[in-house]
Amino acid sequence: MCGRCVALILAALVVLGTGAIADGILFPVERPHSTIVVPDELFTVKYHRVNVDINDQVAVTKVDQIFHNDTSREREGMYVFPVPEGSAITKFSMFAGANENVGKILDKNEARGIYESIVRQRRDPALLEYIDRNTFRASVFPIPANGDKRIRLDYSEIVKKSGNTCRYVYSLSTERFSARPLEDCKVTIHLHAKHPITNIYSPTHTIDIERISDLEANITWSAKDVKPDTDLVLYYTLSNDDIGIDLIGHKVAGKDGYYLLLASPRVEIDRSKVQPKKVIFVFDRTGSMAGNKIDQTKEAINFCLGTLRSDDLFNVITFNETPKLVFSEMRKATKENVKAAISAVDGVDASGGTDIDLAMKKAMKQFAGTGTERNYIVFLTDGQPTVGTVDNEVILKDVKASDTRNVKLFAFGVGYDVNTHLLDKLAEQSKGDTDYVRPNENIEIKVSSFFGKVSEPLLSDVKVKVNGVEVSDVFPSDDLPDIFKGSQLIILGRYKSSGKVKIELSGISNDTRRTFVLNSSLPAEEDSNDFIAQLWASRKIGYLLDQIRLHSSTELIDEVVRLSKEYGIPTEYTSFLADDRANTVALDASVARAKVLVDEAVKVETGSYGVAQSTNARNSRFQAQAPQATASAGYGGPSGAAAPPQVVLGKMAANSRAGGVYFDSQNRQVVAANVQNIAMRTFYQRGDYWEDADLKKDQKFVQIKQFSDAHFQLLAKYPKLAQYSTLGNVRLVLENNQGIEIGPQGKDKLTDAEAKAILKGVSS
Repeated sequence: MCGRCVALILAALVVLGTGAIADGILFPVERPHSTIVVPDELFTVKYHRVNVDINDQVAVTKVDQIFHNDTSREREGMYVFPVPEGSAITKFSMFAGANENVGKILDKNEARGIYESIVRQRRDPALLEYIDRNTFRASVFPIPANGDKRIRLDYSEIVKKSGNTCRYVYSLSTERFSARPLEDCKVTIHLHAKHPITNIYSPTHTIDIERISDLEANITWSAKDVKPDTDLVLYYTLSNDDIGIDLIGHKVAGKDGYYLLLASPRVEIDRSKVQPKKVIFVFDRTGSMAGNKIDQTKEAINFCLGTLRSDDLFNVITFNETPKLVFSEMRKATKENVKAAISAVDGVDASGGTDIDLAMKKAMKQFAGTGTERNYIVFLTDGQPTVGTVDNEVILKDVKASDTRNVKLFAFGVGYDVNTHLLDKLAEQSKGDTDYVRPNENIEIKVSSFFGKVSEPLLSDVKVKVNGVEVSDVFPSDDLPDIFKGSQLIILGRYKSSGKVKIELSGISNDTRRTFVLNSSLPAEEDSNDFIAQLWASRKIGYLLDQIRLHSSTELIDEVVRLSKEYGIPTEYTSFLADDRANTVALDASVARAKVLVDEAVKVETGSYGVAQSTNARNSRFQAQAPQATASAGYGGPSGAAAPPQVVLGKMAANSRAGGVYFDSQNRQVVAANVQNIAMRTFYQRGDYWEDADLKKDQKFVQIKQFSDAHFQLLAKYPKLAQYSTLGNVRLVLENNQGIEIGPQGKDKLTDAEAKAILKGVSS
């Protein structure tokens, strides 16, 4: 090619691999040397599209990116991208206009030197995350002024498998180095297998799953105007059982471990195994529901009615001062009965007061004489009881006394005038669930989305036994949800010791208890799945918050504070832990401060803060992705509403991640950028430094100058330091109680003896 054409050199740079993969980073460099990274503005990633084909364990990943040069001059770039250990690059090409130019692959062993050079010159600690990964490099020239450069990369790998579980990783995190948010970012995974695919789960991203058959599925994650900062991790299980079970463990040597249990049914399941259900729809037709709320509620109920199976039993009750039944008793969901119910719903007008007690007792009475399995009430209201029995505790007792058939109640509170304590307790005592539809959210979308997930029950009265190791602190524990077609059961807990494990999951199907068994093991030491610990802590915090909020169990606040501090999970009651002075405050003083906040908060049962507290607890109890991933995406879902006002606590760290998100008393979405948990350590942002939560008041430090030879000496001997260093300036205490401060001041070099002394007794 001529000098003005694309000059492409691709070097395979091998270092110690971590098994993670990444798309490319394009750094500006100076010509003619083409290796010196200039401290200039990074290129903008216009779009990033990834297509992955996985056949059993063989994955072929195709990356397509367009980079934009925002300057008025022609530039050169160094394209650097980490890839999985053992992968094979099958294609690397760039585009000059519409023409695709394929480059040559050359082998070299200099990756660590390349990264050190880039990090030193750009002085960006976030790049340290990739310092010990298998890496490739390409020189990219020319990148036209105010123009684009399209780059494609294809590679293949063998996906790691443990037992029946496969783990695929694609690192989106390098896109945080884009000069501006990406206009379009999408990852599509086409999954094919010879054995049925049961569990499909990502602990890092909220993914869309299209199950085409038992042997095929499409998984998609997409976003616009974002800077992704977290690697996409995907687990999938291959099992011939009707219910596939999977077990994943995390354990630090010498400490109790954490486990994640997943259970999902097959797609192509015998229709005879789908169990008929009995469901009563109860919705509020009081005056406050007039207008858009009653219209959306009708659409939601009619959608649910349209999805009923012909052997389901159902009825509809509308209520104000007086409950009104569509049928005198439950009827089968024939076309004629469903049509009659839809017609009745369409004719409802909104007027009058709210008698929740009478409506719920009428609904419970409908189940008299039926079996005790798969009985559900879907309940919608926008207000508090104003007519008849209005005392919450009396209503709860009345409903519980009238429930003789193990009915599960799923309540939807519409707007901010609802009594969240009443709705949450009604759902809690019936082993159901509550959700809230904020003003301007779409009732129809939220309710229909829920009902679509529970329309086809497979197992009820679900129980799980773990044999072989001692387990504790399991969430959820006794009140397990029914298993529906397309659903996934997620259980988190702690375990002692290690070894072989026998999991028995059982439930009622066709009036018979069926049992599914998984023979597996839990590791004595495994530190690669630390997301499990954070998920467990988040779920426990959610459970504790509900106990505190609904049952005045304020003695549990100390445990919330301890968990929040240890695992770096922010809540509306513990956000003060990141304050500058908090590291000098004893745990009991922090608990006292949290109790003051809680005492005021638990008095709020209605309004936006009542809904916010319930939502925060629920989001924690059902946490399925690591809190950092939630912070990037924000809470939400298919509600059709604009995003709530957002507040960011602190300054975003160099790695562009945050510790979590919650709603505050003003109904603002709070992103806690001032706390992060990295490799089972919590760090708080205090001034210009990120400080280890375990620092002592009189902690002494060895000062190390950031990006110096001394810094890289320690990185080479203690790889975990690279993860901590991605925060920026950092102060931490090692396992040997040695304090290290990495920042603008400190030692440039260390002798071997000094480095050994600092890291004495520290495991790498």
